[in-house]
Amino acid sequence: MKRIKSYVAIAGLFLTINLWFTCFAPTTWALGPSLYKLTEESGYIEGCFDPCMCPIFWNPSLQGSFMLTAVDQGEDVALFEVFAIDWHFLQGEETISVTGSGIYRIESGHHQLTLDLQVGGSPVQQYDSGLVPWQSEFPGIDISVAMNDFYCLDHVFVLKALPEPVENSVSSWGTLKSLYR
Repeated sequence: MKRIKSYVAIAGLFLTINLWFTCFAPTTWALGPSLYKLTEESGYIEGCFDPCMCPIFWNPSLQGSFMLTAVDQGEDVALFEVFAIDWHFLQGEETISVTGSGIYRIESGHHQLTLDLQVGGSPVQQYDSGLVPWQSEFPGIDISVAMNDFYCLDHVFVLKALPEPVENSVSSWGTLKSLYR
């Protein structure tokens, strides 16, 4: 009789754990290469930031995608490679393409995006966000990167991106989520 009660207790425990993961566990996103798409809230800014004085032009036509893959994950920091950047925006009648790669870093409630971008036919330039508090919950990305540290005449990409869901993926979502707290 004790053996039957033990089996029932173990089966109940497994059923409870399975039910919790089915109902309450967060959505899982692949830590292997994941495709991210820019949302319609993304854009390109060109103009003057403090302390300079000149107009700022907002261009909401930025569209495209990039790939993100985990490269290192420690107790307090997670690093991701950003690659296959394929963006474009309209400037007058001309479509300007943006390509490049970089690193995305998550660290204790903050994140940083550093990209080497080629905008149109211009030489490759580094764009950086600096280490800033996160605006959205991972795996979403909401961050702006600037060529000149958001100082005087600058070129800024406002990036709001979401991953395309991947079914049947396995990840360390809980560990990554804890870095944002």
